[in-house]
Amino acid sequence: MSLTVLETRDLGFIYSRGTGYEAAALKGINIEIKKGELVGVIGHTGSGKSTLIQQFNGILSPTAGTVLFEGEDIHRDKSFLRSVRFRVGVCFQYPEYQLFEETVYKDIAFGPKNMKMSEEEIDRAVREALGFVGLDEAVLEKSPFDLSGGEKRRVAIAGIMAMRPDVLVLDEPCACLDPLGRESLLSLIKNYRDETGSTVVFVSHSMEDISRLSDRIIVMNDGEAVFFDTVPAVFSHTEELRSMGLNIPQVTRLFLDLRARGFDCRTDIFNLEDAHAELKRLLCGGAHV
Repeated sequence: MSLTVLETRDLGFIYSRGTGYEAAALKGINIEIKKGELVGVIGHTGSGKSTLIQQFNGILSPTAGTVLFEGEDIHRDKSFLRSVRFRVGVCFQYPEYQLFEETVYKDIAFGPKNMKMSEEEIDRAVREALGFVGLDEAVLEKSPFDLSGGEKRRVAIAGIMAMRPDVLVLDEPCACLDPLGRESLLSLIKNYRDETGSTVVFVSHSMEDISRLSDRIIVMNDGEAVFFDTVPAVFSHTEELRSMGLNIPQVTRLFLDLRARGFDCRTDIFNLEDAHAELKRLLCGGAHV
């Protein structure tokens, strides 16, 4: 049985509690995330996605329920919460705006330094993280502000990876990237998980990105986790997702349309690789109208 690394029990969170502006952002969330999983999080704007991931390392504290890391309440004491904040690394949306050091090396080294790593460990962690995000060591002595937007984002993510977290949490890591940049970053994220065995949780508005990378998907709607299941299971709820302002991947919609037109084709198609294989089967006479 896979180890549960993150768990929430009846998790609730209210903004502006006790005022006339109270807003329930999370309502009774019960989820278990396993070690080594790659979990996608989707939901309309204001559904509670960002509030949820900020609970995972205690940036926000629950107003109800509990968050557990490896079975322990992360808020049991200040010392444990501090350790969890290193072991569950959260990279916010547009992390490039959080760069502040004078060189790329110093920026990536900031977290490991605060973890009291030795100089040798820091150097190894910096160079390892830079490799994970696909940047050449030549950038280490450059100012992060002299880099391109995509490079800045990779440096910011490398700063989290350098702390070697057990769980890497990314909020919209591909926001505003061009298709080539998105493709490259998604591959790097998957390779990072595969090479380190770390758990990765990422928020995205792209159903294509979510379906391609995720082992399981959390669907947030009005503060509730309405689904937490595999890609095929979640995207089988087409009408429910649409009622939440969400959709299914475009390639899936294509095969649903073909089925509606009378083609005997699969509809559990969520990525281009499977789509190519199924279209090849149809073109070779494997479908009937």
